[in-house]
This record gives sequence, structure tokens and C-alpha cells, in this order.
Amino acid sequence: MSMFTPQKPWKTNPGLALLHLIVWYAAAVGAFFLLVYSLSDVQDPDCQETFCASPRTGVLMAGVFLGAPALLLSLVVSLVMLGLISARRPQRPARWVGLLAATPVFVLLAVVVCVVGSAVGR
Repeated sequence: MSMFTPQKPWKTNPGLALLHLIVWYAAAVGAFFLLVYSLSDVQDPDCQETFCASPRTGVLMAGVFLGAPALLLSLVVSLVMLGLISARRPQRPARWVGLLAATPVFVLLAVVVCVVGSAVGR
């Protein structure tokens, strides 16, 4: 008997668990944009560099160039986790499976908040 074959009838709806996962990812992206919106959009007047950007623009650029690939990687990890959790524990409700599978995006969001908070605090 395979470890992926459930012993009991399935109670986890994979489509509903995926919907919960997508909602958690949308909440994380929304939280990132709220964080960006809370930053100042005023450029430093003493900037002598060729490229001067406001804190908001800098965080947005970092989000596009660093955050988007990290979000894609965490989505792939979450989808694998979603499949494994729902196959190994088929009696769990879909909302818990989606929440557990969304753990990588929570870790990613916490890292972003810590990095942005330490950069703005300087």
C-alpha cells in the first residue's frame, strides 16, 4: 500500500484547499503593498547619485526583482506541501490544509517586514 493512498474516505476537497492557499497568497501580496504604501515617497534632496529613488520606489523595485521570484518559489513549495498534506492526512479540513500549505509565504512576508523595518530604521 502506498503512503499516498488514503485509508479513510477523503474529507479534504483539494480545490477548496487550493482556494484557501490562493487567498492567503493574495493577503500576503496585499500586506506587502500596504507596507510599501506606508513608506515615504519623497526623494532625498541631498542625493548626489545618478539614480536617486524614494524609499517607496526602492522597496517596490526590490519587491519586483527579489520578491517576485521568491514568491514564485514559495508558491511552488506551497503547492508541493498542499499535495503532500492532503494526501497524507485526508481527514483534515480544507481550510487547515490551505493554511498549513501557505506557511512559506508567511515566512517570506516576515523576512520582508524585518528587512524593510531594519532598512527604514537606519
